[in-house]
Amino acid sequence: MKFSFKSKAEINQSLDIVVPNKDIEEQVLSKLKVAQKDSKLKGFRKGKAPMDVVTSIYGPEIRQDVLWDLASKTFSKLAQEKDLKIVSRPNLIPEKIEEGKDAKFKATFEVYPEISLAKMSKVSYTNFLCEITDEDLDNTVTNLQKRLSQWEPKDDISKSGDQVKIDFIGTIEGEEFEGGTANDFVVEIGSKSMIEGFEDGLIGLKKGDKKILELEFPSDYGKSELAGKPVNFETEVNEVLAPKLPDLDTEFFKSAGIEAENVESFKKEVRTKLEEDLVNIVNGKVKQSLYDALLEANEFEVPLAMVDSEVSNMKQDTARRMGMDLKDLKEDLFPDDMFKEEATKRVKVGILLNKVIEEKELKPDADKVKEIIEERAKNYKDPQQVINYFYSDDEQLRNIESISLEEQVVDVLKLEAKSNDENISYEDCVSGTYG
Repeated sequence: MKFSFKSKAEINQSLDIVVPNKDIEEQVLSKLKVAQKDSKLKGFRKGKAPMDVVTSIYGPEIRQDVLWDLASKTFSKLAQEKDLKIVSRPNLIPEKIEEGKDAKFKATFEVYPEISLAKMSKVSYTNFLCEITDEDLDNTVTNLQKRLSQWEPKDDISKSGDQVKIDFIGTIEGEEFEGGTANDFVVEIGSKSMIEGFEDGLIGLKKGDKKILELEFPSDYGKSELAGKPVNFETEVNEVLAPKLPDLDTEFFKSAGIEAENVESFKKEVRTKLEEDLVNIVNGKVKQSLYDALLEANEFEVPLAMVDSEVSNMKQDTARRMGMDLKDLKEDLFPDDMFKEEATKRVKVGILLNKVIEEKELKPDADKVKEIIEERAKNYKDPQQVINYFYSDDEQLRNIESISLEEQVVDVLKLEAKSNDENISYEDCVSGTYG
């Protein structure tokens, strides 16, 4: 069986496969004999039909099956001999399948990329530094109060932090558009839930005031037909509401999910929770910076089949988060282009991390696995029961081991790559808009 093969460095590969006519004829004859034995043809007893009759009826289909079967097996054998890491099913293209002659196929497919990591000493990432100030703590407590506050009408003009109940009509080039009109619509000034300029434009108004907001939809707006277009919103204020913050007492503490006897102990608990969350947020930002730096230092092509698979996973995850049944998932609801860029990035990062694991010969660290499991279990009523569950379920344990390996890779990268410290505010850190 002959073949040709391109350089392993290339993602898109092809094999020229030749299947000897001798092998084809042997397989066809063998299958025809089985078909003859099992045949129930009109005018003949079971299994007694002449071979030429059986061949005329079953021969073409049997020959077709034999050709594809032998071509597939030949491909698998050659791929194994060449130690190819196949990531997509081969596309078998018949080039010559004349009866009585050797059959020729071209198999096109993708292979896992072979990469050489750039020197880590040339990789530079940002090590974000952030701490919680007393002001950050006070703002958090105030935000908790606002979340549990009562909203009361006021006669004063609106300011940041107030809610404004409005009627509005949106027009583009003088024409109203779908979804651009609402009555008694409540906007919280400063919530950043509206397009840029909308909330700020409602500051300084009182009940009965009218104002035209001259704005522009962002270029990446969800509705493409509106993205980047100038828009006017004709607004009328129906009511201005100010938050009546609850007192910092034991009833409020309990409503916020914290057991505390006084303001001091309450703030101490809040700070502890903020610091725990901040560690995870900062670690996530640093890790992302490492990955971005790693991607920038290592350019390589990725198999389309791997990207398509990741796109599919992302679509399903999105559907689950939206509470959708996966069987209702349709292509036009989540087009591939929505996910392709991020999917490609994820695939590349995965390939790079696997390369680091391979080169450093990393294995899941039992102590780190235990640490991750205990961290996840501590918030449950019976932590030990949760710990036992993780260790008794092979799939869950493998997932934790994968997380452990990724953390070990990050530790290696931090040691070998160059870090640049950068201080950022708590607000920037938790907002997700910085770094």
